[in-house]
Amino acid sequence: MRRLVCRSFGTRDGIAVEDGPTPAPGPDEVSIRITAANVAFVDRLIVRGGYQVRPPLPFTPGAVAAGEVLEVGPGVGHLHPGTRVVVLKSDYGTWATHVVAPSRCVVQIPSGVDDSVAAASIEAYGTASYALEDRGRLRAGETVLVLGAGGAVGHAAVETAVQLDARVITVTSDPDFWASAPVRPALVLDRRVTHLREAMKQRFPAGVDVVLDPVGGDMAEAALRSLGFGGRYLVVGFASGHIPRLPANHVLLRNRSVVGVEWASWITENPDNLARTIEVVLNRLARGVLHPPRPHLVALDHLPDVLLAAPPESGLVRTVVIPAGSVHSDPAGAGADGESSTQQVPVAAGT
Repeated sequence: MRRLVCRSFGTRDGIAVEDGPTPAPGPDEVSIRITAANVAFVDRLIVRGGYQVRPPLPFTPGAVAAGEVLEVGPGVGHLHPGTRVVVLKSDYGTWATHVVAPSRCVVQIPSGVDDSVAAASIEAYGTASYALEDRGRLRAGETVLVLGAGGAVGHAAVETAVQLDARVITVTSDPDFWASAPVRPALVLDRRVTHLREAMKQRFPAGVDVVLDPVGGDMAEAALRSLGFGGRYLVVGFASGHIPRLPANHVLLRNRSVVGVEWASWITENPDNLARTIEVVLNRLARGVLHPPRPHLVALDHLPDVLLAAPPESGLVRTVVIPAGSVHSDPAGAGADGESSTQQVPVAAGT
């Protein structure tokens, strides 16, 4: 097998593609040939040493991938060789040609969903689903304010909330995107020119039910104060790079709640519930109610340089590494948006 190995954080010399033995599955494990692995914003932070959790060195990054089952270990009855699957490994390791994972972390990909689309969608839509449905208890007819709607999780949250029949308000620096998006929020606020607190007081004087915030920074307090009585503020992340200090008096006064949302730790604590969340996302992709951006595909040998380059300017750009050099398309021939997303990418010698 071939895999990217991180031996030190934040340097080009610290990451390299290496050869190694192909792992074999043990009891209740599955061996998978990887066809597409997601490269998330958090993955880039981990490799640079900038994330709040640092895995022990050396390690192979990557948490989510799609591929084909090669072999199953004793005790695995629901998966079989040849099955197309998504795998989520909380202990990383998917930036490789092959991986072994517990069978409870492996879910079959429905017909009509391309491998690269599946790999690129699980983390963003899984986080959005966990935030809104499990932690936020969002109900049909409620109003949700989504900050950072131009990023991966923000975009996924908008589509997920619309799917749940909520009224969605977005805050974004790219309002033109939402003007032509397949799924459109009820209201789009341009963060570059909008005074959020004043705009929300004018349009929603009674406040909204839920705020989903993957950004943090200087809009956090205004968003908190835009919640109505009993509103829920979902703290998803700090893409702005600044952790806000939320005033406790504004939490107390209207019986608001500030709710932490950290899908990765929930998965670690509740591994038997992981498959359910993945299945929700995959089934929505198969039904065509989610519209993830088409992934940008890179070869495994090119990944070290991609990781150390500046991240894409748009948070909607999804990067997927293709260990074998091409993406396997579902026999139905369509991705989530109804078009084939199979692409060829350059492959260095020896891949």
